[in-house]
Amino acid sequence: MTSIIKPAIVIIAFVLFIVLAINVFSMPEPTSYERYVVQRGDTLWEIAHQSDGWNKYDGQAIIDDIQERSDCTATIYPGQVVYIPMYEN
Repeated sequence: MTSIIKPAIVIIAFVLFIVLAINVFSMPEPTSYERYVVQRGDTLWEIAHQSDGWNKYDGQAIIDDIQERSDCTATIYPGQVVYIPMYEN
């Protein structure tokens, strides 16, 4: 029985990897960016949740896009302007 389980686990892991890779690499370019002024207590993670692509695409990729487009690091401050990627529905 162990000889059947090991190959099955490898196959399942491979399929999950492929599904995740397709999701990450098939992320489209944003159609627009929404300007957002950082408020006290905001985090990039919370701000990224405002993107309409959050539930469809890789969250870390959205955060990376915000940082690149907004020329900011992981440390943000109140009053700073960041740009949130928006995607066509």
